[in-house]
Amino acid sequence: MNITSDLPQFAQLLMSRFFFGMIVGASMLYVAMHFHVVRGKQGVFLVSKISNNLSDVYVDTREFSLSDWQQHKPLAAAIMKSNQTQLLEDSSLTSFRSSVSGLVDGLFGDR
Repeated sequence: MNITSDLPQFAQLLMSRFFFGMIVGASMLYVAMHFHVVRGKQGVFLVSKISNNLSDVYVDTREFSLSDWQQHKPLAAAIMKSNQTQLLEDSSLTSFRSSVSGLVDGLFGDR
């Protein structure tokens, strides 16, 4: 085994793994910046974010109460905007749904 003859293959392997890691990392960052990953009672959903940031990347909403939704208003507005209201299941959220719906219609109604 000659180290000098195996070095180019080893370097090529390292570079290909490095570039693969860069592509995977950039893809994950894109998804985290542009989508909420929401786990609801019906499964896992991707919801487009209203503003591109790293807040609420993954949220498990199966046990959310009204106070939880009030702490995650951008997520609730994104769910209402994307017409996936089945993720807002709790019957105590009816008034919150209508207020968020009014907010979303006011902000994005003319688009």
